[in-house]
This record gives sequence, C-alpha cells and structure tokens, in this order.
Amino acid sequence: MPVTVALELEWVLRASFGYAKDQVLEVLSSLFSAAELTFESERALDVALHLYRSGSANFADCLHIALAAQAGESPLWTFNRRAAKVSGAQSLSR
Repeated sequence: MPVTVALELEWVLRASFGYAKDQVLEVLSSLFSAAELTFESERALDVALHLYRSGSANFADCLHIALAAQAGESPLWTFNRRAAKVSGAQSLSR
C-alpha cells in the first residue's frame, strides 16, 4: 500500500473516530506488523511510529522526517516548532 494510506488512516482514526494517540499507535503498529499487508517504505513507517510514540509532533511530521532520512535528505527543514524538536528535523527561522 502507498505510504499515503497510512497518513490518511491516522487522520481518520484521530479526527473522525476520536482515537487517542495510544489507540492510533496500537492500530498502526498492528497493521504494519500484519504479514498479510505490505506498505511502501515500511522502514520509514516503523521509524515514524517510534518518533510519534516518543515525541510531541504529529504522525505526518514524523513520517516526513523518517522519509527524508530514508532518502538521505536529513535534516528535514520545517517551520513547525513541534516537528523541529524531533531528531532528524531542523527549525527554519520565521
């Protein structure tokens, strides 16, 4: 599945169904580890889950940071203060 499916799923779980962060993490972890499913950029998704679990940035920011690192393009430059606190991201001044 495209990595964008994971982004959309996280958003739907959180915004439409009101899942708390720990519930979102549980669902995504279960899906990513299911043998029946394969996702594009699985390693980046695993890294994103770890970053999301341990930080204050949202899942999308964590995934962008993980994908940038996978592409050899670290740090990910961002205006987002929460994302800038995540390892692999760097703040751009406003």
